[in-house]
Amino acid sequence: MHNPGDPRAKLITAEQQGCLVQALASAEMRAQQVELSEILCDLHNASFINLASDHNLAAIDALDHNDFWIVMHPLDKAIAGLVCSHLDVLKLVHRLVLKAGSDGAAGLPNISLVTWCKNNPAKAREIVEGVKELDDLCLAHGVFAVVGLGDEALAFDLIRQSNTSVVSIGLRAIGRVETVSSVGIRQGVDDASKVIEGQIDAETRIAAIEAAFRLWEKLGSGEDYRQQEFIESIGKTGDPTELSVLSGMLFFHDKGLSKESIDQVLGLLERIPSNSVATLHNLDHAIKDNDDRWDFHRVAGVFATCIPRLDEKARKKDYYSFSKWVWRKPDHSSYLFSKWLSGGEFTLCSFLADLLSADDKGAEVWLQKNHLPLDLHDQKFLAQKCIGFLWHHEVTAASVLLSIVKNGEPKARVEAEKLLLNPLLLSYGGDLRIFVEAQCSNASKRISECAKRLISKHDTHIADLERAQSLVELLPPIEHRRAVAIKDRDRNRDIQKHAHEQSIFARLATRQTLLYGRKSFSIIHGAEGKKHPNISPLSEFSHSIELPRLMVVDPVGFNAMIFMFRAKTRKPS
Repeated sequence: MHNPGDPRAKLITAEQQGCLVQALASAEMRAQQVELSEILCDLHNASFINLASDHNLAAIDALDHNDFWIVMHPLDKAIAGLVCSHLDVLKLVHRLVLKAGSDGAAGLPNISLVTWCKNNPAKAREIVEGVKELDDLCLAHGVFAVVGLGDEALAFDLIRQSNTSVVSIGLRAIGRVETVSSVGIRQGVDDASKVIEGQIDAETRIAAIEAAFRLWEKLGSGEDYRQQEFIESIGKTGDPTELSVLSGMLFFHDKGLSKESIDQVLGLLERIPSNSVATLHNLDHAIKDNDDRWDFHRVAGVFATCIPRLDEKARKKDYYSFSKWVWRKPDHSSYLFSKWLSGGEFTLCSFLADLLSADDKGAEVWLQKNHLPLDLHDQKFLAQKCIGFLWHHEVTAASVLLSIVKNGEPKARVEAEKLLLNPLLLSYGGDLRIFVEAQCSNASKRISECAKRLISKHDTHIADLERAQSLVELLPPIEHRRAVAIKDRDRNRDIQKHAHEQSIFARLATRQTLLYGRKSFSIIHGAEGKKHPNISPLSEFSHSIELPRLMVVDPVGFNAMIFMFRAKTRKPS
């Protein structure tokens, strides 16, 4: 007899009443998650409950999101020890995987199935036979049966079948089997190559791509067995979907690839993959700036292809690895800013401006001579795009323009110097002025002389402004000043409100408004109603930003100039 308070008795009773799954999701059972999987396994094997019954499977499917994940974990852990037919375990695994959907943990039941197959090799072989007989459940999870058995001969047997779905399972399995002989690895790559060369079924081709990359990883980077030939075949016969798959292979299975193979894949990714979002996501996670196999210029080419095709604006925070890589070496930032600004593509230039946000604001970008476009008009175009997109990042814009002064064509140098004065120096007098003054001692004679001329013209401009500031005619009337003050107050209030709504800290803590003081006092309510005083010293945080003066002096003309520079397109060659 079972103790009524024993969870085993409660689960048996719940099974008899037809509410086993609901009982597993109850608050009472949640406290016993650790031992619950072992209890479920024991009760199922003793025939007190049936986890794979149609009623229980339907109950799993009917659970809401939170309850399902509470039930999922003990059921998943119980799978490996179940004593049941291969169809029963497949039904349970299949229902859990389908219910989990696209969640990252949706594949856990399949991993448990691998262990079950290792423990039950005879029944696992029945799954493999079911694959050959085209049983739906066996087809859905047959890969994991072969992996559990660890038998490469079984995988090759499936690859030799005529049905493409069965062939796909064999290809996926040979790449996942833990121990494959070196002969088996080469044979697997050969079979995958035959599929890419002569197979048109999309599922089988993708399975072949995955198999080849997994097998190369097992072989190691010392031997690139048929890599270039295989990737070239994909380029000849593949479609945009397969290009996106290649980006995923770079992310998950790049260890066995040679530098030439990675370059080859990156070259294919410049052909517009089917899913630009997934391609860039995979690539950003795959790139390793300390790995000599990865070429920055190649990666930048893929980003240049995919960013204009995104539905939403590309942001620095979405591509952390690439953004950090840009600033790792001056050669990288020089190449990227010169290439994308001289190209003039709006979304790429906007991404450059976003790269300069936060920590990288104020960064200097010196364009190398070999990165500058050779044509005079292209150099002028680059200078104008620099102002149009980087005018909020005055030091960066100035360093780009000074690069043209140093290495550009004579007429382009004149254009760059004009833009350095107007609008840059006429708008900014803080960090930009300090930067230009420092360039007066630059080793480049062209830059130092240009900087001296700019400082002299800027000094003259400031002196003229000071002489004119006492003219009453230039002062706005009181009504206008009041209107501007009201507008600024409303705008600042909206900015503070928006910042508060976006702050993660505002969601974690209560809000207090202190008019003055050096310390903050609050009461913390602890356990059993106890109150604890908390005194926190206050610290000052400050942030400053310089508003371009031309936005105030000549807002219409200034905005028109910026708009023209941003919208301007290159002349057809």
